[in-house]
Amino acid sequence: MKRSQNEMDSTKPKLRFSLIAGLFILFCCACFFLTRLDQAAASPMSLDGLTHLRAMAQQSVPYDTALSNGKPTLVEFYADWCTSCQALAPSVTKFHEQYGSQVNFVMLNVDESQWRQAVQQYHVRGVPQLFFITPDLQVLKTLIGKVPEPILAQYLEQLVNPTL
Repeated sequence: MKRSQNEMDSTKPKLRFSLIAGLFILFCCACFFLTRLDQAAASPMSLDGLTHLRAMAQQSVPYDTALSNGKPTLVEFYADWCTSCQALAPSVTKFHEQYGSQVNFVMLNVDESQWRQAVQQYHVRGVPQLFFITPDLQVLKTLIGKVPEPILAQYLEQLVNPTL
């Protein structure tokens, strides 16, 4: 049995629609899997940053000690889940090794209720948020977000050498 011209003409739009729908579904699947691969590749970096972050928190000078020992202080408000905090952690670790004998490095986790008063006192609006505090407890500078190493170095140097 032969199809009439009308029947063949009516199947062309259906075929075209099916082809477009199939390509769209293929495109969506490719995007999904490529995104998942991208996240998997980023995962070790995040794990490394989280390791640095937790190590810094353990090596951190106690907050009360830092405010009373007469040394300049870098206070970082952070959260374990914060990817910017994790990305910044290796830089802070590096500067802790360089300036640790001259500057207090204090890490305060905003998710811990014991730091709620400090979060309010310093008006913390995001994480990471860093406060460069002079020995006389004046805030020299406040920075929010993933700060480039040269900027961190500049303000740490100003804490150590206020005459610069």
